[in-house]
Amino acid sequence: YLEGDLESAESAYQASIKSAHVHKFIPEEALACELYGVFCVENQMIDKGHIQLHLALEKYRLWGATNKANQLQLFIDLVEPRYLQKLKLLED
Repeated sequence: YLEGDLESAESAYQASIKSAHVHKFIPEEALACELYGVFCVENQMIDKGHIQLHLALEKYRLWGATNKANQLQLFIDLVEPRYLQKLKLLED
């Protein structure tokens, strides 16, 4: 992520989401939210990532991308904070 510069990467994801939203590019907004969510989860920002993944899920459904939404839901279930706590991958 931008050669380890997580702050700049996070800003870039947020700018991408905002631009797609402003221009009403639903597929691009969904993808940007999903990628930002994965970035957050991978960088131990689980709650923030979970929110972004749910936003992506809403956008995919709005767009009509049912199969993609179903795939994303499976991933969301795996990174759900309570599930991660059970696996001892996340502190209480």
